[in-house]
Amino acid sequence: MRRRTSLGAGLVLGLVCAAAVSAAPPFGFGKKEEKATIAWQKDIFAAHKLSQTQNKPMLLVFGADWCGYCKKLESQTLTHPELAEYINKTFIPVHLDADKDEKVTQILEVKGLPCTIILSPQADLIGRIDGYHQPSTFYQKLAAARQTFQQVEHRRLAE
Repeated sequence: MRRRTSLGAGLVLGLVCAAAVSAAPPFGFGKKEEKATIAWQKDIFAAHKLSQTQNKPMLLVFGADWCGYCKKLESQTLTHPELAEYINKTFIPVHLDADKDEKVTQILEVKGLPCTIILSPQADLIGRIDGYHQPSTFYQKLAAARQTFQQVEHRRLAE
């Protein structure tokens, strides 16, 4: 009888550990770490040329000085070291002020802030992230957009 209890307890403990590991955010997003910086481009036209040259999607982050959630996205999400590193390696990041860059804001139909738009080097819409998100959720949305970009590129090159 003791053997069954031990076996049952071991099985339950194993399942709990497995669930904890599978629920853990990717590559340390749960840890508190030093803040990092993203190599923001200020000129969208120069960024577009760079995007074409490097064949990387553009990551456009729209914000405004008066927007509380924009500041929260910038201070709590976009400064996460591993997320910032991922963005710098994977995208051409562009930070835009929705009030100052009104024409781009209108063309891309930005309705609320913060708003993140991912465009291919050919300026096709690859993804959109509306609002504030924690680093792990933001990463997942960026990874999905990157996967979409890779699929579109694969089809484009196959033609």
